[in-house]
Amino acid sequence: MVIKNKIDSIKLIKQLNLNRFPERLFIKFKEEDVVNFLEKYSANYYAIRDRSKSKGVFKLSVEKKDVLNEIKEYTIFSINVSSYNYVNNQIINGEIEICSNNNVYAQFSADLNAVGRPDDKNTVIINTDIFNTKELKKIPDFDYIYEYIIDHNLKDIIVEFALFNTEVGINNERIIVYELRTNY
Repeated sequence: MVIKNKIDSIKLIKQLNLNRFPERLFIKFKEEDVVNFLEKYSANYYAIRDRSKSKGVFKLSVEKKDVLNEIKEYTIFSINVSSYNYVNNQIINGEIEICSNNNVYAQFSADLNAVGRPDDKNTVIINTDIFNTKELKKIPDFDYIYEYIIDHNLKDIIVEFALFNTEVGINNERIIVYELRTNY
């Protein structure tokens, strides 16, 4: 499976019916479309992501009243109900790849203000194999995450996710999938 860009990722997440927060992709700013989304999925906080490039600007906790002002600088962006609404339930966020050759690569953070990237000071980075239980114990609920990836045929794909201690999202599961990556 090849995922060439963020648009492919969004399509595949929906096609595979992976758990996610309600989200919509917007191309250029159309106030009426954004207002309709905010009304349909009313929440205290929303996340706004630049979908025009990798590692674009990501705003995790934009208050509903500020969304229209915050999106003016974007051309291709998404808005989703923010994980910040569940800040007391979030365990970790980051990314993981379970490879067909049994390697495991993960980078994640329990810091709720971080996004689990290597440049975040509290990010844990693990590069090991599936048999290294001592190292894998550093990943909270690794067995649950592993099972989710296997059950959804996500081997050899980098899965950007968040893990919660309660069920959230459109499928009421403990994992939210934000992005899938292979070739970008």
